[in-house]
Amino acid sequence: MSTWYYMKDGTRMGPVSTEELTTLLKSGAVRADALVWRDGLASWVAASTLSEFSGAIPAAVPATVSAGSGNVPPPSAAGAPGVEIPDAADVEKNKVFGVISYLPPFLFIVALLAARQSRFAMYHCNQGLVLTILGFASWIALAIINFVLFRIPGGFMLAGLLGMVVWLGLLAFAIIGLINAAKGECKPLPLIGNRFTLVK
Repeated sequence: MSTWYYMKDGTRMGPVSTEELTTLLKSGAVRADALVWRDGLASWVAASTLSEFSGAIPAAVPATVSAGSGNVPPPSAAGAPGVEIPDAADVEKNKVFGVISYLPPFLFIVALLAARQSRFAMYHCNQGLVLTILGFASWIALAIINFVLFRIPGGFMLAGLLGMVVWLGLLAFAIIGLINAAKGECKPLPLIGNRFTLVK
């Protein structure tokens, strides 16, 4: 039985079976021109172009791809750390390395050494490395700021509040990355994820 993935509103959905995807197409929950992919296909194609779904698509629907969706890369497509469609087999094999890449302080190195050939693991390894560097930079910046604040009245309270905000922000980034990796998605961290590609 084939395992399918499909694009809906710019998001990769699945996996679903052929029968499930056929039902979605018949009900209109998935458009006939939605991009779909399964193992063995070289790239994403419109569902309406495949014989597997010919009975599920009204004859009046042309076999065209939605405007703007033709640029969706195949699952193994290369790219900067933006939204990327990962290979399903790669995700299943290396999901744990993607997840641990966000655990402090240096567990991204495990992914770098153990799953160097995995695009999915390296995507999240890069995100984890960027987050780690941001954490160290924040620590240095806070140390300098605290040095100044401790010398003014009420500075201790302000320094504590500032430190809490910074570390909670870093924790939020790590949790977002963990969730994305656990879901098998390659989504950049907010604000920082698309700015640096240190690991490919």
